[in-house]
Amino acid sequence: MRFIIGLLCLLSSLIVYAQARDLSVGFILYRQPPDEAFYLYDWLVVDPDNFPAERLEEKFYLRNRRTQKLIAYVSIGELEPYRVYFKEAKKEWVLGENRAWDTLVADIRKEGYREFLMKRVFPKLSGFDGFFLDTLDSYQLVLKKEEERKEYERELLNFIKNLRKAYPEKLLLINRGFEVMEGLTGVVNGLVAESLFYGIDLSRDKAYKKMKDDETQWLLERLKKAKELGFEVIVVDYVDPKDRKLARELRERIRSLGFIPFISDRYLSSLGLSLYEPIPRKVLVLYDGEVQNPYNMGATRFFFSSLEFLGFVPVTYDINRGLPDYGFMGEYMGIIVDLDSPPKDKGKFTKWLLQRVEEGIKVFFVNDIPLSDYGLKYLGIEKLGEIRAVDRPVLTKAEGWEYFEAEPSLEWGPMLRVKRGKVLLKAELRGTTFYPLVITHWGGYALKGSLVVDKGEYEYLVFNPILFFKTLFEPNFPAPDVTTENGRRILTAHIDGDASFGVADFDPSKSLMEVIKDEIIKRYQIPHTVSFIEGEISPEGLYPDKSKRLIEIARSLALLPNVELASHSLSHPFSWQSLEKLSSGLKPSTEPAPYGYNLPIKGYVFSPEREILGSVDFINRYISPEGKRVKVFLWTGDCDPSGSTLKLTYKAKLYNVNGGLTWINKLENIYSLISPMGVNKGEYFQIFAPIQNENIYTNRWTDYYGYTRVIETFKLTENPHRLKPISIYYHFYSGQKVASLKALHEVYTYALSQEVNPIFLSEYAQKVMEFRSSVFAFDTEGNMVFLSGGNLRTLRFDSDVYPNIKRSKGVVGYRKVNNSTYVHLDGSGNYRIVLSEKPPNFALLDANGKVENFEQSHSLYKFTIVSYIPTEFKLYSDGCYIDVKPKGSITEKGKGIFEFKYKEEKRVYVEARCNS
Repeated sequence: MRFIIGLLCLLSSLIVYAQARDLSVGFILYRQPPDEAFYLYDWLVVDPDNFPAERLEEKFYLRNRRTQKLIAYVSIGELEPYRVYFKEAKKEWVLGENRAWDTLVADIRKEGYREFLMKRVFPKLSGFDGFFLDTLDSYQLVLKKEEERKEYERELLNFIKNLRKAYPEKLLLINRGFEVMEGLTGVVNGLVAESLFYGIDLSRDKAYKKMKDDETQWLLERLKKAKELGFEVIVVDYVDPKDRKLARELRERIRSLGFIPFISDRYLSSLGLSLYEPIPRKVLVLYDGEVQNPYNMGATRFFFSSLEFLGFVPVTYDINRGLPDYGFMGEYMGIIVDLDSPPKDKGKFTKWLLQRVEEGIKVFFVNDIPLSDYGLKYLGIEKLGEIRAVDRPVLTKAEGWEYFEAEPSLEWGPMLRVKRGKVLLKAELRGTTFYPLVITHWGGYALKGSLVVDKGEYEYLVFNPILFFKTLFEPNFPAPDVTTENGRRILTAHIDGDASFGVADFDPSKSLMEVIKDEIIKRYQIPHTVSFIEGEISPEGLYPDKSKRLIEIARSLALLPNVELASHSLSHPFSWQSLEKLSSGLKPSTEPAPYGYNLPIKGYVFSPEREILGSVDFINRYISPEGKRVKVFLWTGDCDPSGSTLKLTYKAKLYNVNGGLTWINKLENIYSLISPMGVNKGEYFQIFAPIQNENIYTNRWTDYYGYTRVIETFKLTENPHRLKPISIYYHFYSGQKVASLKALHEVYTYALSQEVNPIFLSEYAQKVMEFRSSVFAFDTEGNMVFLSGGNLRTLRFDSDVYPNIKRSKGVVGYRKVNNSTYVHLDGSGNYRIVLSEKPPNFALLDANGKVENFEQSHSLYKFTIVSYIPTEFKLYSDGCYIDVKPKGSITEKGKGIFEFKYKEEKRVYVEARCNS
């Protein structure tokens, strides 16, 4: 009976697969798949050695991912020497060699080999949703006698059937296997074939080639037969990444035959074309990790926030890891080379960069161009001499470009000139004309002092970085925006747990946690992210005599509905990487602060795991109420952990936040004091605090009223561009002084006087992660789509356009802010963007909550607005009947604009019926 039920379930699933239409299938075998892949493909085939199934657990931020089937590549017809289990292979399992791929052809007829696969290989892949069985026909390289082949095919057929019995719920794909496919109907879900029209020439170092007509016809006949048998047929063709036009044509040609296409590079390492053609928006930033720290290196401070504003995703990469050898197609728009020291192998570095240029990737050099003479010549760069320390070249800027924060100052470096390009700075020196700052068709360069000028305490930008990078990289997509939701500026509030043990100067009977709870969190009912330092409040910490009461107060804080929980570590490390080195027996690169590297907890030896995982466990066990768990880890001290420590937060499925240095103000109105959303350290991303805390604004806690200066930051990051959300960020010790508490009240009052949309810090962090993982693409009809987790819900167009809500998908409304159009999205994560020159007849203009359950059919619109505070929103209506439940205060704000306000309601249903 159990077998019959399982068989019925299997047949049911196979019917669904056979009928499946418009599947998007991807193969990324040569490396780990980038996050975008999980939004592009329904089925994604990966090499389990490069991407174990467990790794997906760390990607907890990939909400609503399109990929429902993560499929493991398994070569069953060949033994690959680089596999961990290869050394366990027996000689008698080997039929011969496949010299084209340096592998051994395996003999499925051997019972020992079949048992090895079933008991050793596949059980370790049980975490995947399916298996892609490759090299099924490799036996044909060795076995030439008909009876030997038939015997092999019988055993192959039986093996796959037994595999299905062992894994009845897994999705099974086979590569070719035409000789056995008729016996696999109802067993295998899909059949894959490579090189229908274009493939690779194994005899010519895997060069791309057009298949011969007879080869295409032979394969086409078998694929049609597979389709008739009920298989999903997937065709993988290989095209030079430079030839996007050919890739598009092939995609449509394969689809027209009723097959699922995937067009990729020869190594299956890039985001290839299936249903969607991804639009690249990453910028790879090369640095030297031996002398540079991505946390605070020049590119991070000067360029990243502007790149992000334009919608680009900066990705740092340490060249000491070896240069990336995967395909950039569909993923990277450009490369910034920002090296403080020349590469160890200039020739290899030059060759690699020129290959990227040939692929159409724009390369921009900062300060120096570390290429060989051949590389300079290839790019059309002529070296005319050197600038000496005593030289003062005469500089002229390009017409139409204005200096931004400072005028350029060239102190040293080469005198370069290009034959073609947009010259932004021209220099004259000793009768020679050269170009320090140029944008070219292949990218460009900025010699030292031409784009960033060092004036001692601060460094200044010569040209507006937003305008500069827009001109350089020419984005062809809108910007996903984490500062805004439903037209209103996002507001967050988070508290570092420092000084939770302290008492108020003005009332020593009250702990600082109580002051903040009663005076701030209860009074201002917006979401708050509140953290605790275990070493300050636990019985084994610094204040065991106070611990019982401190934990009780912490529990009362945790019970508040507008509080989410965070950890601020066990011992508050002041220098994370110094402590990491000390714990590994190495000498730290920095001297300890007067108070040490961390809090002096008796008997404690630093451990990153104990700081993060242990402190989170303490809060969850002793402070968290039922149903509420720690969501965020807030970095302490210098907020600069290593990549391996950062990884721990991902393994624990925690959002990690803090760091950065956004505190631009009237006195220091400097663009470099606007930090990016964060920085990646290897594979893991550290999210910076949107705006800095009161310790900075009070000059290290000496001017207790100084936090009011953060209002200047709020204003300067709103105009002329909205660059940051409003972020209120402070410590418990802000409840100590009358002045500091007064400053908090002023900051909250100002923030809530603005049109804001309050959210928890974890929600902001999710938006940041979606900014980096979401993807723009063109669908098969040429429409632009935006694929994401559905939590980043704003796209910004820096032009005077409107969304065509009727023809779009998932678009709820829009708002004009700072000469930009902010387009509001629902929570589906699957959007089609259609623009218009005219406004729609119905739109949500702004709201202080999020949109849920959005439905649109013809001229009917339905949705619910859910807020953390009493709901407010505006609608635009031109000939629409609007029904709102419950009823609230309604004010007409202009022609067709209606404002709705509520005193208590936090959930409002909206329905609009419009004329066609």
